[in-house]
Amino acid sequence: MQKTGKRLVSLLLCALLLWTAAAAAFAAAKPVTPVIVVSGMGSFPLYSGETGEQVWGPQTKDILKVVGDALLPTAKAIAKRDLDILADESFDEVYQTLFEIVSCDETGEPLHPVDAVLFPQSIDHYPDQILNAEETEDELAILKTLGSAVGPQHVYFFNYDWRLSPLTHADTLRDFIGTVKEEQHADKVILVPCSMGGTVVSSYLSRYGSADIAKIVCCLVASKGIDLVGELFGQNIQINVNVLFERLFNFENGNLALEALLGALKGGFELNPLLTKALNKLLQTVLDKTSERAYRDILLRSFASMPGMWAFVPEDYYEADKARMFPDGANPVFLEKIDAYHDVQVQAEELLQQAIDGGTAVYITAAYGYVGFPVTDKAYTQGDCLIETHNEAFGATTAPYGQTLPADYAPENPVCTDPAHDHISDDLIVDASTCAFPEQTWIIKHMKHVGFPVNSDAANLLTWLVTSDDALTVQTDTRYPQFTDLDPVTGKLTSLTGGEKKAGMFDRESNLLIRFCKFFVDLWHRIETLFQK
Repeated sequence: MQKTGKRLVSLLLCALLLWTAAAAAFAAAKPVTPVIVVSGMGSFPLYSGETGEQVWGPQTKDILKVVGDALLPTAKAIAKRDLDILADESFDEVYQTLFEIVSCDETGEPLHPVDAVLFPQSIDHYPDQILNAEETEDELAILKTLGSAVGPQHVYFFNYDWRLSPLTHADTLRDFIGTVKEEQHADKVILVPCSMGGTVVSSYLSRYGSADIAKIVCCLVASKGIDLVGELFGQNIQINVNVLFERLFNFENGNLALEALLGALKGGFELNPLLTKALNKLLQTVLDKTSERAYRDILLRSFASMPGMWAFVPEDYYEADKARMFPDGANPVFLEKIDAYHDVQVQAEELLQQAIDGGTAVYITAAYGYVGFPVTDKAYTQGDCLIETHNEAFGATTAPYGQTLPADYAPENPVCTDPAHDHISDDLIVDASTCAFPEQTWIIKHMKHVGFPVNSDAANLLTWLVTSDDALTVQTDTRYPQFTDLDPVTGKLTSLTGGEKKAGMFDRESNLLIRFCKFFVDLWHRIETLFQK
């Protein structure tokens, strides 16, 4: 009987061990949904299909050549007070040296064979280009972060030629998804569109739906366009020196010495409105007298020739910009291409809602806290240094940079009307209740465009959104509320407290600089007269 008891115990122990091993094996074999990161514009350079040399972004030597060659025409223009000389002798060379190689013809097809870098296999096959690259932000950082989270063998990178229509890339993405599903023995994939990648994913959804997509995690996408591009294509150019210094400060907020220099300069201009006005007037005069030629000789032949760039023109700008660039319906084949994507852009929210209704999880990240480029009167719109917050967040309401929402602010047509949900940031700058998806939109202050630094809390937020099996909202996890503030130095995310907005970033008490600036007021006036006719 004793032996029988021991045998029974042994059998039970063996059964328990077998069951535990089987459970562990089952857990280890749990399938991983493959992740496809869809790149933004210019994640990798474009190369000549004939020589293999990099043709975009522009090489330093080419930029220096253009600048050097423009010195003499600039001197002539100043001496003769005729800016047409500068345009006549420089603008075509700028186009030929920097942009002609990547321009498109009147049908939107490339003038020259130019190739994008493609990554047909999972990222573990590209150690030098991706896994071991030094880049710690942008798409490469996202790829490294997600590779660490789910294994690089389960992460893919869809790159493309950003000059072409996003609808063209939608067709290629469909084939790419099919290949990934087959390789990974998966039923669905997770899409992580970054920046311009949002236009590609919107195009994909418009043509092929979401049946193959388990989740879409948007990383500061341009699905609704970029106001900056709409302004530029509409020739609405304005220069503001204060915005210029603010912009420089935004990008150098980790360099104390440069911060101090920029702060002193900015403070001096702010305390000397006469100097600021003079400089702004001078710069605007130059722009007014050269912009028409710049549009005709450079922009219309380069960026405006690319269907992909028209994907950035928001709905509010589109018809006016198109009429300006292509009067009387010129280039009908090209117009047909850009109109086709514009129809997709208008439906971007609806396409995401259809995906949600079909069982696809959709999460959106956006950013604010930075000025835009100092070349339009929209530069003070809240954004991530490139894309405006209201476009990234599909409808967020924001106060202008440096301001807060009015004391009597009340949202117009809020999507979320639940009084228990407070969708206004504690610094009173952003209202997410007007977003298309307020419960699934996370907005990070002081995060630059597609800036999910490796090993940062922002990267952890992204990993959580991508890997969680649960249905998530901005109320799900106290670590990741709807609004957070990213420390660009430490990478820490903290909840907003309402004390982040400072009265001013710059030291305005620089009497020596003030005297220095006043000394140059007359000089600016003299330079300005050179451009008056």
